[in-house]
Order: sequence, then structure tokens, then C-alpha cells
Amino acid sequence: MEDKILVLKDIKKYYTGAQAVVMGLAGVDLSFSRGEFVAVTGESGSGKSTLAHVLGGILPYENGEMYFRGSPTSHFDSLDWERYRRDNISFISQNYGILPGATVQKNVISALLLSGMGKREAQGAAEKILRQVELWELRRRRAAKLSSGQKQRLSIARALAKPAPILIADEPTGNLDAENSAKIIELLAQAAKDRLVILVTHEFPEAENLATRHIVLRDGLVVTDTPLRPANEPGAIRTPQRKKRSLSLYVAGLQTGSRPIWAATVAAFFALTAFAVFAFLGVFIINLDDTSTYRYDSSAFPNGSKTRIVVGTLDGSPMTQEDYDALLSVKEVSSLEPNGYVSDFQYFYREGIDYQARRTHVQTGSFGEGNMVTTSYVVSENAPFVRTIPMLPEGREFLGVGELPQNFYQVVVGADGPAIGQTLHVGFYAPSKWSRDNIIWLDFQVVGMTGWGQGVYFHEDVGRFMMTAMRVGRESYCYMPQDPQAEEQLAKGTFLCSPDTLRNLNRVEMTTVTLPVTDPALLAQGTTEVTLASRDPMDPEKGCHDLANRQLLIVDPESFEALTGGLISEQVSLTISDYAYTDRVLEQIQSMGYIAASPYRLGATRQIASLAAERMQTLQICLTALIAVVALQIVLLRALFSVQTESFRILSNIGLTSRTARASVLWQILLFTLLGQLVGGATVWMCGCNGVERIEQMLRYLPLPCVLLLSGVHLAASLLSALLVIRSMEKQVYPLAGKNRDLDLGEGKEEN
Repeated sequence: MEDKILVLKDIKKYYTGAQAVVMGLAGVDLSFSRGEFVAVTGESGSGKSTLAHVLGGILPYENGEMYFRGSPTSHFDSLDWERYRRDNISFISQNYGILPGATVQKNVISALLLSGMGKREAQGAAEKILRQVELWELRRRRAAKLSSGQKQRLSIARALAKPAPILIADEPTGNLDAENSAKIIELLAQAAKDRLVILVTHEFPEAENLATRHIVLRDGLVVTDTPLRPANEPGAIRTPQRKKRSLSLYVAGLQTGSRPIWAATVAAFFALTAFAVFAFLGVFIINLDDTSTYRYDSSAFPNGSKTRIVVGTLDGSPMTQEDYDALLSVKEVSSLEPNGYVSDFQYFYREGIDYQARRTHVQTGSFGEGNMVTTSYVVSENAPFVRTIPMLPEGREFLGVGELPQNFYQVVVGADGPAIGQTLHVGFYAPSKWSRDNIIWLDFQVVGMTGWGQGVYFHEDVGRFMMTAMRVGRESYCYMPQDPQAEEQLAKGTFLCSPDTLRNLNRVEMTTVTLPVTDPALLAQGTTEVTLASRDPMDPEKGCHDLANRQLLIVDPESFEALTGGLISEQVSLTISDYAYTDRVLEQIQSMGYIAASPYRLGATRQIASLAAERMQTLQICLTALIAVVALQIVLLRALFSVQTESFRILSNIGLTSRTARASVLWQILLFTLLGQLVGGATVWMCGCNGVERIEQMLRYLPLPCVLLLSGVHLAASLLSALLVIRSMEKQVYPLAGKNRDLDLGEGKEEN
């Protein structure tokens, strides 16, 4: 029984040029059945290729009607034509129509997967047809490396492997020699046993002995339509059941895998844009904090270190070990100073670096018969602040070599300090409380070294001593524990006076001083006062100008413990690894129920106009650069993806739908975006690790939400680029994509 699969009635096709309209088909009436091997010939421009493309659903027609299996196609929209090509058409073109970057086997399998075959079934069918056309041994070779005859055989193999009822070959032997042409014609004749084969050719003699029908076209009209021999009696053709799978991912992998150099270029481009977005937007976010444009006021906190966080309890109660452990568990907290107030005392021991000593000769006596040298000290603003042995997070060691201080007069130094065993003559000064003439001098012995930081680390009793000076009779008295060499310590110059003044301490008479007790623990025991051994200061007229009405006290250990043992600080100082983490640390500590503040930020009160202007300029530059990077990404990405247009056109001819093509482009750009962000982020991280200051600062400054924001901006730019790439691709490959369909064919939903 004759199977009229295609019927054309008065089909007309026009080509519109810049100044004229050219007739491609001028009213064609034809019908075709399965089992036919139809040879279509004619001169150049007669309409042969136009007819082939109209029959294949590649070109739309303007007038008339084409029936497919009895149903009209004039109301087909773009999606209908895509399904028509996918399920019913195998197409062979003169320029082979193969994917040059893909392997021989991948070319065939791709067509079969797009037709709906399962992966395993497609692999079996591909092997069978490649053996038939003698290309199996070349299955792993890239199609671009095949000879002309091999390329055309691959094109035919792909068309034959696809179980479509219609095979259209447009000039398949145009570039082949006689031997290869004969092989191609024979393969097409064999294919006509169970399908309709339409051969468009200039060389009818090649097919004369095998064709069942000969159609001649001239000027878009059918001149002759001659039966040559009976058509084959076709059997049932099996239509594969379409599998639900993500073909868009497969196509994305096919497009990128077949162009390794192109893929590497695009990946590098995405990495570059990701790096640029991370860098420019990161610097922009950093500069949103304008604290650096203010001058620091040290009146409240002399120690305005950027990495210092002051923490206290909400009710003002003293800190406990439990509090210390909780604070040290906060990420980015590197150390804890339990004697919080001591962090605002400065110390100095390097003359010319930490302080300057100014010596003045003063004549004494009524007639200038005496001469005395007085010394004053100018403490540098950059002199370090006092630190006792810090508490560290669990698992971290403080001591490098030597031992920790066992008493008041022993210290540990950093790598920049003097060697173990040396003695340091250290001065102490409270910038916010004392005048510059009031300096405490003490000698300390170095007993250990640490790699934790630089400077000098004191025994905890020094911290307690400083707290006592601040809180117990601080207007009149300062205390220190007794030492075996206490007399020698005083002789060298100890509390609140210069060495020159203390040279005459042998004139000072011993007295006793009784002080009131303020420690709640002692008061609870009934102790209300403590008696201390002391020396009265010298008469100011004898040269003790800087002692004023203060007293020098040598305190025995019991009295020292009584005065300082109860002074548990309700305020501690934390050191964080970098100022960039300030907001995160403050937020977490406050959420734990503590009061926390950054002295640096509290003291930044006066803005410097020049720094503010520089910051605004930086923000403008970063924002402009970011916009330029996004615009460049969009423009260049369209250009880079334009090389895929021909591949998409080939894939569309063998069954790729516009929806799947769009999704494949989106997958590619998403994958390249992810890869680019990984590479760009790794590059940023490497730059930070290798000391690029701006990048290093940015890495520390940006929390995870900001990093996600950077990624989101880059992704948004990529998605915008993807939309433009998809639009450009559809205009060139799927010109009817997006048109509303006029006829419901009752087909199922498209799979990607």
C-alpha cells in the first residue's frame, strides 16, 4: 500500500534581497512515499536546494500547503518545525554538516541522542553504522582530521543511524571523486528500502541506475517527474521512545569538549572577569568603612590599636575564667589581656626609639657654687603599650624558648628583643593619667622568648600593680612588690622620680604609712587598713621637683597581695588577628551578652578632609572599573560564543530544539562562571598569600556574605551575557523561535 508521507500543493518560496524579491519555488506540486529513492536535478538556481530545505523543515514556505502524513504544516510554529526535524528528518548537506571538533563516534551518537534514543542504544547503533561505512577504526579521530570522502561518509552514517522516515541529501557527492561518489549513492539506495530518500544532485548519471524517480526543476518549477523503476516496499519503521534526560547538559558538554582551546580561552576570560569583580568590588566594600579618614583622639583610650577590642560584663561584675574561655573561643580572637586597664600604660626601654632623655645642668647654692644634672624624659607617641603574658585560644603555645616569668621582675620578649639573661631598664607611663614627668622605672630580667609577637611581656603582677596605681589611692600612691634588691631598685630610680633625684635617698627617713583597705574580701574578714613601710620624699627645695606630694613605698608580699589580690578586672582587652574582622568579632561578642567596643573606632572623631576626598575617589574608581568590567564581559562573551553558531545550526538540522539550545548555552555560561570564580578566587587568595597588600587586606576584610555578594554580581553579569548570547544565537539559528504556535499537535512537553 502506497505511503504518501509528504505532499506539496502549490508551494511557493521567496527570497527577499536588498532591492529585489527572488522566486525560490514558483508553485510546486509533488508527493513522496516511503521506499522511494528520488533524484532531483536542475541547473544552479533552479530551486533544488530550496526544495530540499523546505521538505526538511529548515526553511519556511510562504504560499501553498505541505502535508506531512496527511496533516497540513502551514500553521506550524518554530517548536513544531523543531520537532518535525527532530523526529522525521535526516539531512545530509554538501558541506558535510558535521561537528568538526567532535570525534567520529560523538557525531553519530549526538544525532541519535537528539532523536530520543537512550545512551546505550545510541552507542550500539553508532557502532553498527560506522562499521557499515568503514569508519569504525577512526571512531576516536576528530572529524576535522578526516578526508573529504570520510567526512561525507560520516555525514551519511549519522543520517542513516537516525531512525527518521525521511532522508534528504543535498549535493552529497559535490566534493568527492567518482569512487567515493559511487559508494555514497549506493548507501543512499540501501537506505531507501525502508524510508524516503531525496537526493539533490548535479550529476544525475551517478544515481541513474539506482534511483526510482527523477525530478527536474527549472526556475522554481517542476519540469519533469519521471518514474524510473518501482519503489521499494517499506517495512515498519521503528520510532524510538524518547527518554527523559537533560540533553542540554549533553549539548553543553559537546560544544565545549569539541573546542578545547576555545573552552580554555573562555574559562580564562571568566577567571579574569571574576578576579576583576572580586578586586574592584572588594576594595569598594572595604572603603565603605570611613574610619581610616578620621584622626584618632587618645583622650579616652591611649591605646588605640586597630586590633584591640575592649570587653566588659553587662552588670560590671569581674570577669571569670569561664568568661575568658568564652571570649577566646571567638574566631579571629588571637589573645586576651585579663588586666584590661594595663593596655593603656606605655612602657619604654630603648633610648632613641621609645623615648628621649634630656639632661640639664642646674647650678645650686646662693652663689652658684654647686652644679647638679637633672634628666627629663620625652616618651615617643609610638612607644609600645604594656602587655602581660596573654591568654591564648586552646591549642596555641605562647612560649618559644626559656621559661615564663616566675615573679614581678621577670619578662618574656619577642623575636626583636634582647637575649635571655639580659636586664632591661624599663620605664612606665600612663598617658591619660600622669604628667610626662611622672615615670616609674624598674629593672627586669629576660627569662624567655616568644614567636607570638614583638616587644616585652610582663608578669601578671605587673598588671595588678598598674591596676592598683589606677584604682587604689592613685592620686597619691603607687605600689610594687618587695624584692631582695629593693634598696638597689630604689637607688637606680624607681617610682615617679628620676635617677638624679634618688641619688640622695640616703637622706630619707623611714616612716610608716597606714592605708584604708578597699578590697571587699579583706573588708569581709574585718581588715579595714594596711600599714606599709615607706620613705618620705625629699624636700622639693633640695631638688626633688617631680615628687610633689607623692610617696615612695616598698611593699612586702603580703601587703601587695592584700592590696591587689581582690582587684579582678571587669574589663579585658582582646587582640584580634586583623582590624578587618572588627565588625564580625564585635557582633559575636555582643550576641554572647557582653559589652564590647573598638577603642580605635570610638576615638576616630575628627575627619581629615584630604583622606575623605581620597576615599571618595577610590570608591568612584572602583565603581567605574566594575561597570567597565561587566560591560566588557557582556560584549566579549557574545563574540566568543558566536563561534558556536554554526555548530548550533548543524545540531538544529539534526534535531536540536531551540529550548534545548538555550538551556545548553545557559549551562555553559554557568559552568564557566563557576570555574572562573574558582580560578579567580584562587588567584586572589594566592596574591594575598604572596603579600599583595590590597588583596591581602581585602581577603581579611570580607566576610562570607560579602564574598557571596561578589560572586552574585559576577554571576548576574554572566546571566545577562547569557541572555544576549542566547538571543543572538536564536536570531541566526532559530529565526522563528518565540512565535506563538497556531496549531496544537497534541505532543508532550519538550525535554531539555
